[in-house]
Amino acid sequence: MKLYTFDKKKNKNVLCGEYNDTEQTFIKKVTNKHYMIIEKGYGIQDSVLQELNRLTCKHVIIVTKTGKLISALQDWLVKPIKDYGHGAQRFLGKPLT
Repeated sequence: MKLYTFDKKKNKNVLCGEYNDTEQTFIKKVTNKHYMIIEKGYGIQDSVLQELNRLTCKHVIIVTKTGKLISALQDWLVKPIKDYGHGAQRFLGKPLT
């Protein structure tokens, strides 16, 4: 199932990634422009993380040009919420691989 969220800066709904219910995994495909230098990692909107928690998601996979970054959803939920203009997000700087 595809998950969308509202991006305040773009003023529209954007695709966040896909949730696989069978594998309890969220997959987000990213490019270099998604990397947040100040956070040294990638971000996911908090509303999406809360929905994933409700759906009993276990793992988050960030697919980059060079590979995959795999982490537990709980690793994201303990991070602080920050807003750099695109809405409330949590950032994971060093996902488990």
